[in-house]
Amino acid sequence: MNPRNFFACTPSTRRLAASAGLLVAALLLPARFAGAWVLSITAGPKALFLQVGNGSYSGTYQSGGTPLNNATINTVSVAVPASAVGTGTAQQMTSDSTQSNSFYDSFAVCNPPSQVYIGGWVRTPSGSGSGTLSVNSSSPMTSLTTGTQIPFTQISWTSTANGTATADIPAGTFNGGSQALRTIAANTWVENCFTFFYANKTVVTAATYTGQVTYSLVLP
Repeated sequence: MNPRNFFACTPSTRRLAASAGLLVAALLLPARFAGAWVLSITAGPKALFLQVGNGSYSGTYQSGGTPLNNATINTVSVAVPASAVGTGTAQQMTSDSTQSNSFYDSFAVCNPPSQVYIGGWVRTPSGSGSGTLSVNSSSPMTSLTTGTQIPFTQISWTSTANGTATADIPAGTFNGGSQALRTIAANTWVENCFTFFYANKTVVTAATYTGQVTYSLVLP
């Protein structure tokens, strides 16, 4: 399986992991309820699923669907006007993700292109254990023409979803390394929508800067 894909797996080893990439360019069965998008799923063989941006599912979870691999790596970008470069005025980014509906029940969770869907589930037979959702931003954004760089510490995100203002996956700023975002309890589906912002605090050489962060969900 391509480690950049969104996928679910069943255990062939003691540790399960799923990863999804996001490219950044700087220039069961309970009904949904208001308050949080932390949803229950039925216990079963040890498995997990992670989706960042566009993903694939054979139907919805509630209709008996199952996760599918999806090789898409969505891009989030912003073009900073020359007059605004380095002013410290944050620039909202947009994505090429078209994922608005949740594969849990087809509810319209996100509003692309300003928001990027992120979510996943963890399942165990007994209901014990939990998975850890994390992101790695250790490789900075780089210009292929000038070689200059912008660290991912210049990128932050807000977290929300339609129907709730609760950040079930916390808002934050990339730390330029590996950072844990939250734990996901066994037999639980968690989802939110991220809106990304470029801090624009430094005057940099005019160019297109690209880099990739990788989200991972690990179940020991």
